[in-house]
Amino acid sequence: MTSTQETEFANSAMPINWYEVAKLLHENATQLHAAPQGTVVRSVNGKTYARSTSNRSVFLLAAFALENLIKAFLVYENPHYIENGKISGALRSHKLSNLQKKCRKIPSPKRTLHVFETLEDGVNSWARYPCSLSIDQETEERIVTPAFWSEYNRVFELYGERLEVLLAKNWKGPFGERSSVKFE
Repeated sequence: MTSTQETEFANSAMPINWYEVAKLLHENATQLHAAPQGTVVRSVNGKTYARSTSNRSVFLLAAFALENLIKAFLVYENPHYIENGKISGALRSHKLSNLQKKCRKIPSPKRTLHVFETLEDGVNSWARYPCSLSIDQETEERIVTPAFWSEYNRVFELYGERLEVLLAKNWKGPFGERSSVKFE
């Protein structure tokens, strides 16, 4: 028998809620990416580096948007990940490529993996901190290029469309409750 609190917790962690957070983060990344941006230029030993002032923020928002989108799929496929009043350890990771590989219902997993791997590098180092976590893990800051931004958007749209199809069907939660979502 489950407590009311556990049921309420599971209801707050349903796949549609992960998807809504993913869309919010994606919309914020899109707005920030499109906004007029300043530039940071630095010179080290005669070599000049330039990047937009919002590059890290856009990168992080995009990474967290896809992370929440993937977690929506994982909860959809594994409702037990949100039972017992807590989020399963299987969802407590920023290793986007590993999370993506665990999903069974995502479209084009092999063709989209590189986007997750690129974002994962930044989330675990330069995009979140001023440096990598150790010298062994040193990665150079990546610029959100037009080509990468286009790929990211393609993946978000592709995954979002598939998730909407799944969420429109009857989903059985961890305590047997059934739900579906109508998108207009």
